[in-house]
Amino acid sequence: MYSNFFNLINANVITLSQEFPLGTSITIKDGLIYSINNPNNRAETIDTGGATIIPGFIDSHFHLRNLGKRLDMVQLKGLCSLEEIKKRVIAECENKKPGDIIFGFGWDQNLWDSKDFPNEDVLNDIAPNNPIIFTRIDGHATWVNKKCLDDAGYSSEQGIPDGGKIINNCILIDNAMSITSHLNQENTLENVKRWIKEAADIVIKRGICSVHDAWQNQTIIDAINELIAEEKFPIRCYGMIDGSDYNLCDRFFKNGFLESDKYTIRSVKAFIDGALGSRGAALLEPYTDDIHNCGLILISHNEFKDLAKRCNQYNYQLNTHAIGDKGNNIVINTYSPYTKNCDTRWRIEHAQMVTSDDLGRVVDNHIIPSMQPSHCTSDMKWLPERIGKHRLHRISRWKSFINKGAKVAGGSDCPIEEGNPLFEFYAAITRQNHEGYPTRGFQRHEKVAPIEALKMLTTWGANAEFKEKEKGKIIPGYKADLTILSNDITKIDPNIILKTDILGTIIGGNFVYNKLI
Repeated sequence: MYSNFFNLINANVITLSQEFPLGTSITIKDGLIYSINNPNNRAETIDTGGATIIPGFIDSHFHLRNLGKRLDMVQLKGLCSLEEIKKRVIAECENKKPGDIIFGFGWDQNLWDSKDFPNEDVLNDIAPNNPIIFTRIDGHATWVNKKCLDDAGYSSEQGIPDGGKIINNCILIDNAMSITSHLNQENTLENVKRWIKEAADIVIKRGICSVHDAWQNQTIIDAINELIAEEKFPIRCYGMIDGSDYNLCDRFFKNGFLESDKYTIRSVKAFIDGALGSRGAALLEPYTDDIHNCGLILISHNEFKDLAKRCNQYNYQLNTHAIGDKGNNIVINTYSPYTKNCDTRWRIEHAQMVTSDDLGRVVDNHIIPSMQPSHCTSDMKWLPERIGKHRLHRISRWKSFINKGAKVAGGSDCPIEEGNPLFEFYAAITRQNHEGYPTRGFQRHEKVAPIEALKMLTTWGANAEFKEKEKGKIIPGYKADLTILSNDITKIDPNIILKTDILGTIIGGNFVYNKLI
């Protein structure tokens, strides 16, 4: 659309550089930041009309394939009753032949009046002839019917996989989801390419320039490489390979990092526990509303230790999902021999519930907390009942981490959350939902300052992928990855943040999304 040498003028530029924090213009040449506050008279000039320009948003915890895939599923997100869900199922069955699988995503029993997991009759009665697999909003449970279990060849005599649980003969928690996973035959390379392309097209409209894709198998890797070769992948991606796939990890460990302009793989994703919403997050004390349950551990102690040892041996970053306070404790204990005096930048993905002692150990051991502000505001209404008021101070401790010196990488965990960095920014500075609840914010002492929230979604995200000398700031020589906003989100009333428009997304000096004209 524009040349490879152009000025952006009449702008409010937030560079996040200590030397020149603010500016009024940027000059871009050959995909890089050429100068600040010094428009070049040989370059094309674009008047931004007073727009705010920030370093391009980096979402440090995303699931590209899943975002695209969810678009093909029955949408259950936000439905507040079983009756609403039943109507969706009945309507979907009318469009399916007997035996066709029905996939859905987004149900959350915490939104229903009863707040209990459904019983097996709900789906069995209305869909006896179609297997149903409905994934919970957190991705850590599926709701299935008898037809699904029968088609999967499962009977109760076979037992339950370690690290899993079955509730009401229809709710499969964490590792129990593997019982029906072989029925998911739709994850072909062709479909995965389509889903990732659809996700990337959504991402650029939200001002996101880079995503950290927080679980990749060989099919996802192949899909992204093919899309890049076809010039159909506009964003940058930092991939985390599936730590449970020994052969995949072994191949990457022995071949070294994958490094290209658009795509980097140098990290491994592991899972230590489940989620609070499905009571699979591993807790040091039992759940307040389930007093015989302390959650689940999804990987054996020896397997996790071996993975950490191999990642260290081959200089791969290890990024582990940990939500409960026990889960986080286990990860810190396993990481610490490797991270204490090294720049490994190993990460805890979510770090949602952490004791004060362990919070200090995260920082002392140079571990990066990778956190999603909207998880806090999505969960806050039912957390007092789930874990008790005496443990609420352990939840989403962004400010405490930052005050200790941690560079918190911010993300969304899309499609669990919306995948909108403005929503994450708003949640980080207010700790409120979009209706302004609670008035002063949930555990308000953990709110972060606007500039800190911006760093979470830019500079510190770049640091978490070893690219802090290439992006995350607006500095001459850095990649020209920029987000153009209709408002200065660091100064406006928080309510206006949610109404702010993305006016442009520039990646490598190219407008991949443009509303300026």
